[in-house]
Amino acid sequence: MRYLLLVVLGAAGAMALAWSFRLGTAATAVAVVMGLAPAYMAWAAFRADRVDAGTVDLITATEQLAVAVRAQWDDEAAVRRVNDPYPLPVAWRAADEDLAEPWAQLTQLARAWPGGPPGDPARWPRTAAGLAGRDAQIGEVFADRVPTRRLVILGEPGAGKSVLLIRLLQDLMERRTDGAPVPVLFSLASFNPRQSLKAWLAEQLRRNHPGLRAPAPAPVAGAANSPGDLAQALLDAGRVLPLLDGFDELPPALHTRVLDALNRALPAKHPLVLASRAVPYRAALTRPGITVRLNGATAIQLLPLAPDLAAAYLRRDAGGPHSPAAGRWEAVAALLGTTTPVGQALSTPLGLFLARTIYNVRPHTAGPEAPHPGDLCDTAAFPTRAAVDTHLFSGFIPAVYAPDSPSPPVWTAAQAHRTLVFLARFLQNHRGGSPDLAWWELSRTIPLFIRRVTYGLAIGIVVGLPVGLVLGRLFGTRTGLVAGTGIGLLFGVTTAIQVDSVSPGARLRWSPRESVIGFVFGLVCGTAVGLLFGIAVWDLVGMVAGIGAGLMIWLAAVLLSGLVTGLETDEPDLASNTGPAVLLSSDRRTFMAVGLGIGAGAGLVFGLVFGLVFGVLNGVRGGLEAGLAVGTVAGLVFGLFGLATALSETAWAYFVLTRAHLVVRHRLATDLMGFLQDAHEHRGVLRQVGAVYQFRHIDLQRHLAQHQP
Repeated sequence: MRYLLLVVLGAAGAMALAWSFRLGTAATAVAVVMGLAPAYMAWAAFRADRVDAGTVDLITATEQLAVAVRAQWDDEAAVRRVNDPYPLPVAWRAADEDLAEPWAQLTQLARAWPGGPPGDPARWPRTAAGLAGRDAQIGEVFADRVPTRRLVILGEPGAGKSVLLIRLLQDLMERRTDGAPVPVLFSLASFNPRQSLKAWLAEQLRRNHPGLRAPAPAPVAGAANSPGDLAQALLDAGRVLPLLDGFDELPPALHTRVLDALNRALPAKHPLVLASRAVPYRAALTRPGITVRLNGATAIQLLPLAPDLAAAYLRRDAGGPHSPAAGRWEAVAALLGTTTPVGQALSTPLGLFLARTIYNVRPHTAGPEAPHPGDLCDTAAFPTRAAVDTHLFSGFIPAVYAPDSPSPPVWTAAQAHRTLVFLARFLQNHRGGSPDLAWWELSRTIPLFIRRVTYGLAIGIVVGLPVGLVLGRLFGTRTGLVAGTGIGLLFGVTTAIQVDSVSPGARLRWSPRESVIGFVFGLVCGTAVGLLFGIAVWDLVGMVAGIGAGLMIWLAAVLLSGLVTGLETDEPDLASNTGPAVLLSSDRRTFMAVGLGIGAGAGLVFGLVFGLVFGVLNGVRGGLEAGLAVGTVAGLVFGLFGLATALSETAWAYFVLTRAHLVVRHRLATDLMGFLQDAHEHRGVLRQVGAVYQFRHIDLQRHLAQHQP
């Protein structure tokens, strides 16, 4: 409704402005014609969510999704240095009995399922104690030892839950046969239980794998309604195995509601994995007056690192047990496994990662100024584990942004720290503590009113100024002033209204069905505008020129509307992954292709055609001047059509304005996307989950968010 209102107000406003200044028929026609572009912008925004793509069968979609998921997490494991110098040893045991379903009940439940249990009962252990294991056994434990294939992974902060989920995903991909469910890792921290869990899962799939927005081939058997697209169809058909991380990162008040949502959305026969810290999970299960537990699930508890294994890992990362640098860890190694602050802090993979990053001597840090790990043993400086943890988090950023590091950073440690603190606070204050850092949501750092005024003013000036100058030159100062102000205002208001509704686009493709809709739209508008413009030109120049101009306006409106409407966003291949940088680049290309390709290209072509035809119709005498005027106006109109479409279907232009604000107001890194990509690929500060970034660990994000400047 608001788009229809904007169209009506835009047309009425343009005519009112022209008539109030008594500009005459010609100027009124110009104002109305120019006002069609922002009207089209509103209409394009209304239809931006339409999807028209060829259907893909579920078997093909499942296999292509498997290819994408495998590639995504193989790359991410390499970036996170999971195997450098070797995977940290992680062991686990069966969780306490009150945190899981009784073992006898689980085995009975699995045997009673229609079609039999999902695995071989001969491989099930006799009791839950048989779930104990370590390292690469996690795939075997889930696939062969858990009767229901529903598992909860519990652990202390930094115990390695997320990395274990990646190992499990990779192991399941190796074991996977054609047609089997695809393990997909989801971050639960952004889930709101007011939303349907399956709808949220489908939304995450579409965001990280845009190809799944394609229409589903047919309703899934047993589904109440048609799933609409491949993402929902794969979930309804049970072809996605959810690995859910970050349960403890949700507000505690939501924990029981989330467990209830899992039980309602995913029946007991649907395999899943849930990872959480032990204390919040126990609190959710024992909340007074409420009894909710994950149906059909057993649980394992990650164990602290064995002291000898942790010491061996630190020495190996220092160059080997017999290297001189390994001797620097002797004092720390002696305290591993004890209740001392350093012994507790380095009992987890996260603590070891931070410590080795800061203290292990590399070629670029060698020398007397290199920090010594023995300093961590000073209980006067670090009296508690929290003090050691804070010290490690504080030292991590300067260590990875050292100027003489193997991949020299463009930014100083101070610049990087300032930018990361700002981003952490953005997630804390504007995203409810969610770990998902999406570049197109950074505009929320600007208050909504200021954002709308700023974006609207910027776009209004960019559009209105050249329009006013050109039309002022052709039709007089008053006409240029009114037309430029009116068109700039219309574009500015349209931009301001849709600021919060624009999300990244994708690649462009041609849609015949949408093109037909555009031709019809152009036929209706072109007839009205062509008639009005033809009458205006008739009044100014003569009958022949008026008829010719009206026909050309009509033809151009029909053709251009069909072309612009038919050129819509395409979804990438199902086997591809869409990372943040790729999504931004794709969105920028879409903006340039539509805004410049359609706008400038069509404006130039139609402007020249209009100018020549109008000049010939008007005769040799005075024809060139009149042709120039008409051609310029036509070129501006078609250029604004392209710009309107680009602004309504992409987020890149808004991100550019947001980035400029962040650089000037908050002194963030100038190349913000380059900074984020470097922080992920070379520093290990961020991790990438589909189309968004996350801090390497939620505690690092919280530490930075609480930093006092």
